[in-house]
Amino acid sequence: MTSPEGLREAVERNARALMEGNFSQLMADITPEALAQMMQMAPAGGGMSLAQMPFISGYTIEDHGPDDAGGHVYQVCFESTMGRATLAATWKELMGQWKITAVRVVSIEAAQG
Repeated sequence: MTSPEGLREAVERNARALMEGNFSQLMADITPEALAQMMQMAPAGGGMSLAQMPFISGYTIEDHGPDDAGGHVYQVCFESTMGRATLAATWKELMGQWKITAVRVVSIEAAQG
């Protein structure tokens, strides 16, 4: 699947920023609405939350293509010693820059053992 020009690079930059704790880059990539969605994310049933994930050791990115609202969806799975968290982010080009306009948790899995 081919993503729009420059989008894959933006997704990679954002995932790397999250892994490295580069919050200024994270804030530059996200709209206020998507940031509000992230702030409201809480673990279901008392499970592990994103905030509990320590040092992120890696990530994988999957292109899920365009959505019905004109955005482009990517899923990013972050891995750490505590487990893995998969997020789906909708990206749109706003004023010449790729921004995350919506985000949701796909899954959070604690490490076994």
